[in-house]
Amino acid sequence: MADRKAVFFDIDGTLFEQGNEVPESTVKAIHQLRKNGHLAFVCSGRSRIMVPETPILSVGFDGLIAACGMYGSFGEKILFDEEMSCEQLSDIIPVLKSTGTMYILEGTEYIYYDELTIHHAIDDWYVRSIKEMVPERFRVVPESIEEIHANKISIQVPMSRKEEVFERAKNYFQLLLHEENIAEIVPYGFTKAAGIQRMCELLGIAREDTLAVGDSVNDIEMLRYAQVGIVMGNGTQIAKENADYITTDINEDGIWNALAHFELI
Repeated sequence: MADRKAVFFDIDGTLFEQGNEVPESTVKAIHQLRKNGHLAFVCSGRSRIMVPETPILSVGFDGLIAACGMYGSFGEKILFDEEMSCEQLSDIIPVLKSTGTMYILEGTEYIYYDELTIHHAIDDWYVRSIKEMVPERFRVVPESIEEIHANKISIQVPMSRKEEVFERAKNYFQLLLHEENIAEIVPYGFTKAAGIQRMCELLGIAREDTLAVGDSVNDIEMLRYAQVGIVMGNGTQIAKENADYITTDINEDGIWNALAHFELI
């Protein structure tokens, strides 16, 4: 169908809020979107292992982009799955250790933590959620770099050492800053936008047929890349400044209202 659109949805703050279910209106909207012949994708900064079947994937999506564009699947088929190189890991891990930075290495199959720094977390909600969701997949960082299979790193840096860590990270990584000392670091060249571009090229979807829905800083690239960038009413100010359209809050039928506004449902 010539006018078929592909819509890419962020997870946290967009599809659902941590500890809550996906709003019923969002579930109905995505079902109707696909029924109308359009494609629905999850597009998350989370690594694949942290995108849960329930309550997210069970909603029903055509495909998934995870780890800020480093992983992509369509249906049951994995289309791409990139990992950080030994060179990249060897450069950054010693600095994270020496500065007491709490770091989580996030991969497709496993998430790795450092026994010495895991307790340095200022806000440990993410660590708690990993332990709740995939306790058997939460492992101590292997001694051998070659045994680490990860896409990206989440870090919480001691305030007094943040400049040192951030400057070193720039050797190989781009920083997605969530708070002054809390960030995700992802290899250069990989973003949600790059993931969308790669997915669309592989599936033959034109850029002008894409929409992206998000709420925060790590959504900005995809909001700019998609033909239409939609930000939730509960989104951050910087995300809203990069929106083509701002919908209502997540719990005020934000997804439904956005898709209805663009006549996709």
